[in-house]
Amino acid sequence: MSFYEQQADSKKYFYFRRGKQIPTTSHFHSALEFLFVENGEQEVVVGGEKRVLETGDACFVNSFCVHSYPYVKNASTVVIVGDKRYFDPAFSSFLGKKPPTYFRFENMQLLQTLHDLCEQNHPSDGGRYATIEGAMGILLGAIAQNTPFIDPIDDKQDALVFDVLHYAETHLQDDLSLRTVAKKFGYSYEHLSRLLRKYLHENWTTHVNRLRVIKTQSILENDPKTAVFPAALSCGFESANTFYRAYKKEFGVCPKRR
Repeated sequence: MSFYEQQADSKKYFYFRRGKQIPTTSHFHSALEFLFVENGEQEVVVGGEKRVLETGDACFVNSFCVHSYPYVKNASTVVIVGDKRYFDPAFSSFLGKKPPTYFRFENMQLLQTLHDLCEQNHPSDGGRYATIEGAMGILLGAIAQNTPFIDPIDDKQDALVFDVLHYAETHLQDDLSLRTVAKKFGYSYEHLSRLLRKYLHENWTTHVNRLRVIKTQSILENDPKTAVFPAALSCGFESANTFYRAYKKEFGVCPKRR
């Protein structure tokens, strides 16, 4: 998984899935995201705040807000991720206000109806776009019946974490030690360390090694002729031992090509 989900930033992107949520690490995108718990318990971390959602609970993730779903306990969920353009007409009716991060929503039958509607085949992209836009307007209207919408909060911490994570993912070959990154962004090591641990729920080195391992694996899959360790070096690893430990931790096995 990419921690900056470029696919979710594509024009007219839309994802509507029911079932068991796959645990995810911290990531972000410009699309808006909703998660509804049909039954069971689902742990979520949104903007550094961790909660365990139960049946009938829901959460809303605004654009570029760092979030993750690290733990699932027999949970069945509905996840909607979509280009914010699908939601903008309805939000304009609420004068730009949006749902709070956490709220209650128990109308699972409506979610099923909207899911079926959005999954229909359309002869044109325009028809599909109009259907999804209408469905998301109905969803927001249903949420607003019991949940007061609020003015979006301009959270400077969210913005900083987004900038740091995006920088890391696009500069894997550079020195990404926390002291170096903190100096680049003009913050103390201690402050940035506390902030990132709050959002990521893991230490910075582990996060960076995961980014580098996933990038290395992508290179190996796309270029069968590339040897393993040269690929790892190109992604910022400085020693074979560090790479192999990180790779096995992420994937559970060692890479096959040497």
